[in-house]
Amino acid sequence: MTGIFKRIEVSLQSWNLPRAIRLGLGLFFIVPAVQEADYFAMAIGGVLLYQAIANTGCGFTKNSASCGVDLPKTNKKVKF
Repeated sequence: MTGIFKRIEVSLQSWNLPRAIRLGLGLFFIVPAVQEADYFAMAIGGVLLYQAIANTGCGFTKNSASCGVDLPKTNKKVKF
């Protein structure tokens, strides 16, 4: 049982601003969507909530490990 609490504690320590923004936006979409039975907004809110809880998604950080996109390595110079 203590292993679960240690994992939760480590998970809560890794919260940052982009993750909190995803959580807020997810709740912003989910709450009115449930009240109005808007399934499209529920899906958007669900994706954002999943990204916040699982700490997935990319686009906010320069070295996002979950993004998995490598930039091409070239020595070409761009001429204008």
